[in-house]
Order: sequence, then C-alpha cells, then structure tokens
Amino acid sequence: MRRIVRKTLAAIEISRLSVAFGAVANVWLMILLARADPRLAELPVATQPLGLALGAGALVAIGFLAFGAALNDFLDAKHDRAFAPDRPLPAGNLQPRRAVQLAIGSLCAGMLGAIGFGTPAMLAALALVVAILIYDAFAKHVPAFGLVLAGLATALSMAVPCTEATSLLPIWLAMSQTMGLGALAYVFGEKRPKLTRRSVVIGAAGWLFWTGMLWTLEHQRNQGSLLTNWPNPLLLLLPASTVVVGAAVGAWKLRAIRGPRAGEKILRYGSLWKSLVAAAWLLAAGMTVEAAWIGSIAVVIFAAVALIREAGPQIAEPVSWRS
Repeated sequence: MRRIVRKTLAAIEISRLSVAFGAVANVWLMILLARADPRLAELPVATQPLGLALGAGALVAIGFLAFGAALNDFLDAKHDRAFAPDRPLPAGNLQPRRAVQLAIGSLCAGMLGAIGFGTPAMLAALALVVAILIYDAFAKHVPAFGLVLAGLATALSMAVPCTEATSLLPIWLAMSQTMGLGALAYVFGEKRPKLTRRSVVIGAAGWLFWTGMLWTLEHQRNQGSLLTNWPNPLLLLLPASTVVVGAAVGAWKLRAIRGPRAGEKILRYGSLWKSLVAAAWLLAAGMTVEAAWIGSIAVVIFAAVALIREAGPQIAEPVSWRS
C-alpha cells in the first residue's frame, strides 16, 4: 500500500498536478470571456455546451503542463541525481520510462482537448508544444531566453480555446506573472548560470516585445481601445491588486529562505495564485458567480496542497515511534 501511495505522490509531483489549477483557471477565464463576447458567438468555444468547453479547457491546461513538467524531469534526471536526489526519478520513486509515458499521455490529452476548439486551436497547441520542447531542451539553461519563452508558453496555452479572443489583457498579465515568477525563482533558488545585467536587459526586451504584440492585437480587435470588454475600468484594479497582494505574501513567506527550496515555493504558490487572479478578472468582467466558483476551488486547492506537503511524506513513509 505504501508503495502505491509513494508512486502516486511521485506521479503528482513530477506532473505538477498539485499546482495545475492555476493554469486551468487561466484557460477557463479565457473561455468564459470569449463566450460573453457576442462578436465570438459563432466560434466553437461559444457554440458547444459550457461543461464540454470547460472540460476541454481543463484537458488543455493540465495536459500541456504535465507534458512539459514530466519531460523536464526526464531530461534532468542525471542532473537531479547529483543536485536534487530527493526528486521522484533519482529517488527511485518513479521509473524514467514512467515519466516518458506520463509525458506522452499528457501530450495526447492536451491535443485532445484542443481538438474541440477547431483548427486554429490545434495550430496554437502545436506552437505551444514547440515552445515547451525548446524550453525543456535548452532554453531553461539560458535565463534571458528561457524566462521569456516560459511566459510565451503561458500566453499560448490561454489562447488555445479561442485564438480570436478580444480580451487579451488577462493573457498579458499572466504572461508577465510567469516571467516575473520565473525570474524570482531563478534568483532566490540560486540557480546557475546567474542572472547577469545583460540577461536582464535581454529578458526585459523580450517582455516589451510580446507586450507590444499583445496590446497591438487587442487594439486592432477592439477598434482602437484596450478597455472595450471591461464595463468599469476601475475594476481592473482587482486583478492588479491581487497580483500585488500575492507578491507581498510571497515576500513574507520567503523572508528567511534561500536556495532550491525558495525557488520551489515561489513557483508552487505563485502558480496557484494565478487562479485567484483569474477570479479577480471575472469579478472585473461582472461574472460574480463564476468568480466565486473559481475562487472557492482555489482555496480548496491551496488547502489540499498544504496538506499533501505536510502529510504526504508521512503517509508514504510512516514515522517509527520508539518508547
């Protein structure tokens, strides 16, 4: 029984399922915004039943996240044996071939989810796969390139359900969050090679380029306005303030932590925090019920992750009591 639990926890860890809801919430956000736009009423994202669209969106988010994560751990197995021996593969909790099988299965699930949104969605999904492969193969070792590519992958995953989306500010903010979280995790995690001034400048230039692309696209799709889809622009302070609060909470939790553990915490809780930002976007769009659902699920996931982190090792390897 303990062996099954250990392998299950290892599969959850290697696929990053414990933090996948942040990605799911971002995709659901784009689906709900697209369905609320009458200009997109004829697209597959709007014509299919809501439950089917959300299910397909969850497959896209979880599938591609797990694909990238499992592939990353498989490619890094040799490195992790020396520098992170407690990871599932070097620790022997999961065989390398299982990681490959998990990556392939997750990729198939992601592509299956994209099929329901039409041909443009499939093309966006293929672009996402290419971005993930490039990142896992070498870009993650080049911070100036890898951080920008990670943000671009986030943007692509959110664009899959509706490549014609007219509300692109959420994609821009999520992309920026991913780049920022990645940079903080890189620095606080004391990764090598270190971030140099040149790397920061190149990364910032990449962020500015994709920011310009997204804002230009939104400008074109909304007759010269960036705020057409937001009835009360002041409510845009909700997602912005949620990001700020998340940063403040993160700074407080990391006040005395450095090294790999700090980097993992930043990525774990930062990824989950994206679900609260998605709920804030829905509030800004006037979708109170949808925001409440996503926010409630996020709170439950936060609690579950905390419980797994605390109790998981004890379940897999119970403490031996001595009198």
